Amino acid sequence: MERIEDNDRLWRRIDFRNPDFQIKEDGKPASSNFTLKKINGEFEDGLSVDLERLTTYEDSIQDEERFRLFALVAGDVRTLDLDCINNGLPHPAHSLITGELLQKKSTARKLAQLSIQVDNPRFNV
Repeated sequence: MERIEDNDRLWRRIDFRNPDFQIKEDGKPASSNFTLKKINGEFEDGLSVDLERLTTYEDSIQDEERFRLFALVAGDVRTLDLDCINNGLPHPAHSLITGELLQKKSTARKLAQLSIQVDNPRFNV
């Protein structure tokens, strides 16, 4: 497992075609993209993200017809009293944003505002 530094970027994959997880007119994702889901009555362990320096755009996005990538800077995430942990499962870049405050809608709104869309590198040549 890698230590996540404050200047590391974390990529969150967002299903922009799902009306519940849309990207708003201002280009920011809906806060629903940054809420924990309940599985069997329990909240998941954290928000699933990829550590940018351990992955590629193609590996993280998986399907450009369905998903968009948004980046969060780990240091910004930590200012919200959250933590960033690389757990390396199911692949080396996989990481989690964790913390009790993830259960608050206000935290999800802040994460959505901090996120920046990651452009496909093929178009930035």
